[in-house]
Amino acid sequence: MLLSSKNITRFFALAAFALFAPHIHAQSTLSQNQDGFDGQTMDGYMNIEPGKDSTVVERTVSKDYYQWIIDCNTGLPVIIQPDTVQRSFQNVHLTEGIYGTYSHLGNMGSPRLSRLYFERKEIPTFMFDAPYDSWIKDAADFRFTDTKSPHTTIDYYKGGNKRTGEEHIKGYFAANFNKQTGLGFDLDYLLGRGRYTNQATSMFDARVYSYYRGESYSIYGSVNRDQIKVAENGGIQDMRYILNPEAMAEGRKQYEAEDIPFRLYSNWNNIQRLQAIVNQSLSLKTYSSHTDSIGDTVLTFVDEIEYAKVAHTFEIGDLKRRYIYYKTTPGFYPTTYLNNDSIDLLRNFYVTNTVSFSLLEGFNKWALASLSAYARYEYRQYYMPDTLSTGRATEYQRKYKEGNFSIGAQMEKASGDNLTFKLNAQTVLLGADIGDFTLNGDMELKYPVLGKEAKIGANATMSALNPAFFMQSMHSTFAWWDNDFNKEFKTRIGGYIEFEKTRTKLQLDVENVVGYVYLRNDAGGYINDDGVSQPMYSISAHQDNGAIQVLSASLTQNFKLGPLHWDNNITYQLSGNKTVIPLPDLNIFTDLYFKFAYFKRLHIEAGANALFFTRYNAPGYSPAAGMYHLQNQGFIQQVGGYPLLTGYINCQLRGVRFYVLYYHANYGMMGNNDFFIVPGYPANPSMFKFGLSWRLYD
Repeated sequence: MLLSSKNITRFFALAAFALFAPHIHAQSTLSQNQDGFDGQTMDGYMNIEPGKDSTVVERTVSKDYYQWIIDCNTGLPVIIQPDTVQRSFQNVHLTEGIYGTYSHLGNMGSPRLSRLYFERKEIPTFMFDAPYDSWIKDAADFRFTDTKSPHTTIDYYKGGNKRTGEEHIKGYFAANFNKQTGLGFDLDYLLGRGRYTNQATSMFDARVYSYYRGESYSIYGSVNRDQIKVAENGGIQDMRYILNPEAMAEGRKQYEAEDIPFRLYSNWNNIQRLQAIVNQSLSLKTYSSHTDSIGDTVLTFVDEIEYAKVAHTFEIGDLKRRYIYYKTTPGFYPTTYLNNDSIDLLRNFYVTNTVSFSLLEGFNKWALASLSAYARYEYRQYYMPDTLSTGRATEYQRKYKEGNFSIGAQMEKASGDNLTFKLNAQTVLLGADIGDFTLNGDMELKYPVLGKEAKIGANATMSALNPAFFMQSMHSTFAWWDNDFNKEFKTRIGGYIEFEKTRTKLQLDVENVVGYVYLRNDAGGYINDDGVSQPMYSISAHQDNGAIQVLSASLTQNFKLGPLHWDNNITYQLSGNKTVIPLPDLNIFTDLYFKFAYFKRLHIEAGANALFFTRYNAPGYSPAAGMYHLQNQGFIQQVGGYPLLTGYINCQLRGVRFYVLYYHANYGMMGNNDFFIVPGYPANPSMFKFGLSWRLYD
């Protein structure tokens, strides 16, 4: 369907109705009788169906579409599944993740870190993005859409009240000019006002894309702009406000969450991101002919076969992080390296060009997998403060330049009913990270067991990589270090087995890492005015000299008895060095719910879930670095051992998903008030939340 100003106007009108009038119904088939009655019997004598108004056009709107991303190594499109599943939709907006595996500072959108070691990603070049992986989507992760009818997806989430609550709204629009050309945009806005003092988060993401997919030449492009602003409160001033509120209440039973004092005020972390990606590819084709006969007539048919693609991917980005401090609590930071926060800016500018050649899977009977070779050059600039000597006049922004030329190869079998696999190898031949290499592969085999599908999979990775630039050197007002670390050498092996019949999945992973690089708080502590011992924060990067092994075993076991369902995710972890890599021994997420349909259209899941992890010396969080780090050994606060319960009702009616939940339902009910998730940062108190996802078609 052609995109026109009329359709654009209709889109914005539908978006407004979706937000402010949720009782309006979107219909796929548009028809209406204009005569004021529906042709039913009138006064016992008439049973005549009126004629249809000739001005009304009946049409059926197609809901067919599919989405893909671009593989930045091969430049090939990778088909992905759209997010339309009802199961666990009520957890999509939670910062702790769908299965509660992430620790965070309490508020929606706050910095987070997975408690599961094998769920953590490699630290990116601009490492300050890592704690916001629930929000940040790199340019290469953008979803392109091919749709027969323009469609809009609107997600809206709200929790709490207008003063301390949180809201999240997302809009995704996709349309096609024709079969070859499409465009769309994605708007995402999050506002977490914060149940506790000075805890607000504000995030905005805007993306626009377009593409042309011809028979031989294709081009895709997208641009995104991100703005993240997070208030930093430095953690609670006295843990007794949570652990023993009666002792602090001054005649009241307990403090309200917003009245509890925290350690920092008027401090913010601000991240700005601007990225663009352009991918173009040229198809190489061959032709084959075959003959067929119809009676005495012999016909010759010519088949066009695409056997290879040449692709070029260009990406550019400008990433900035600024720490803004109007006030600092005396003793919170023991050392001040800069005199003016206006110069406290860390920046990463990069340009990447990748060219690739791919032989496609299935172009003949011998092409059982695709084969790709690629070469990449990445140019990077970094900016951070520096000083020539003491004194404000000598502070300046210093620029660092580096580049890397790397090559790689990839083999992938993505089609087939049984075996699929992917192998990749990459190394840096020239540049700052010369000698870096990564070898990885994964496979999955499907086969029937007891009439149902079973899967067995395996993965392996070996890598030697230089630590991220800002892990090597970082200059800022309250954190300053310069290092020359060796490469991190990692070897990882994992596998899983899954049975659909028993609803069971067992996964085992093991990794050996040599030269592990981490952040640590090296400062001591002090006694504040209330006589409470508090840690100071002086963060620096360190490298372990030995080898550390990490083992993880995860079990997913789901049970079903009629409409009653009980889903369980249990992970056991063992760290070979708990001082450097602290992990909880157990992380458990269990979900008990009823699932049924009302009049076969309204699908309902109603139940409750619980999150629990064992106590451990969890990483702390530094506002100055905006990163998680090891706690100072002299001021350890263990967290965990507290079950966090949530009740919910999750529904789907045709193309609309919606839910209501009561978060932290056991708040103040169990006698155990130790609901700290990160040292110094308690989980939010109880809160009602609801969410809606509505897909509209023109």
